[in-house]
Amino acid sequence: MLQDVYVQQDNTVVETRIKIARIQAHKLANIPITPPPYRDKPNKEGALLLQVETNDGLVGWATSGYTHHVAIDLINKYIAPKIVGENPMRTERIPLLFDRASFERPLGRTLISALAMIDIALWDIKGKMLGQPVHHLLGGARDKVPVYVTHGAAYDNAPVYSPEELAAEAAHLVKLGNNHLKNTVGRQPIPDPKDDYIRMRAMREAVGPNVKLAMDGNLRMTLAQAVELCKRCEELDISFVEEPLYYNDPRLLRELRSKTIIPVAAAENEKFSARDLILADAVDYIQPNVNNDGGYSAAIRTAALAKLFHIPLSHGNGNGPHNIALHAGLSNGGLVEYHFHKWMAYNAIFKSVPQPENGYLTVSQEPGLGLEPKDGLIEEFSVQM
Repeated sequence: MLQDVYVQQDNTVVETRIKIARIQAHKLANIPITPPPYRDKPNKEGALLLQVETNDGLVGWATSGYTHHVAIDLINKYIAPKIVGENPMRTERIPLLFDRASFERPLGRTLISALAMIDIALWDIKGKMLGQPVHHLLGGARDKVPVYVTHGAAYDNAPVYSPEELAAEAAHLVKLGNNHLKNTVGRQPIPDPKDDYIRMRAMREAVGPNVKLAMDGNLRMTLAQAVELCKRCEELDISFVEEPLYYNDPRLLRELRSKTIIPVAAAENEKFSARDLILADAVDYIQPNVNNDGGYSAAIRTAALAKLFHIPLSHGNGNGPHNIALHAGLSNGGLVEYHFHKWMAYNAIFKSVPQPENGYLTVSQEPGLGLEPKDGLIEEFSVQM
């Protein structure tokens, strides 16, 4: 067993033998969720739920949007045997147990995502051990974070939302108290900036001038298409455009920034590193995603780099409930995305999930992350691999 020494408040020295005792990745499927306001699907979702237990009974939890069996086998058959027996407090040690070639070869992205889940679960355990919420361990900068709602994405082969449907859903969300909305652009087989402008204009007309609107390009557009879209949409007072260009190419993002007044955000789907984007002067907001890019431990390093260049953090990923702690904990934390579809999945999986209220999310004050799976969830929805 690993041995660690801690000094208690009465100055007595206590030797502990806390260690990781068990790791299990669960594939969940067909979990009922609340569908979008004006559609009946999607009404089910799947998830990869990670469970990390210590020898003294603490359990840390994490999720990922990546549910492919490769990731599950990677955790259960490759990662777990290497880190069972390690001290859960030593989160910086865990990646060092894997050779560089594992990160740099094609397996790398999947491995990093899997290790991100491990890191999140271990921070959850750290908070429970110390009786503190994770955002306090990260620095505790604030207890509320601003939030925007992403909506209007079609799933399960459903037809794309019409401009009228987008407008109606946007107006509905604003009536519920939301003051910042985002919609996906460039979803056509060949991105069509004119069509996307019509859709964004319909949303603006539906919600009025005081609600913020943003656009997410999901890496689909050429530079010319992104420039045209941004030029058309500048009159709509767009708060930011997220990842509009193929592969987040820093050179092209920098050129886009020079041609539009709309701020540019990137790094959720990382092709180039945050360092590349920052040094290229390619972004107004950097978007580390703790669930895919190495967990809180890696995001802390990205945030420190961004702070040196006075670049705020933002978030643009369906794993918002796990990213809240990062943005609440760090001084340059910022917006968190409430992705309607993915948030409904979190609501179905966990007992208590922060919800938007007057444009903010209130961070859990429970030790750890405050995200505990519902009783019986794993038994009911687990799929054997």
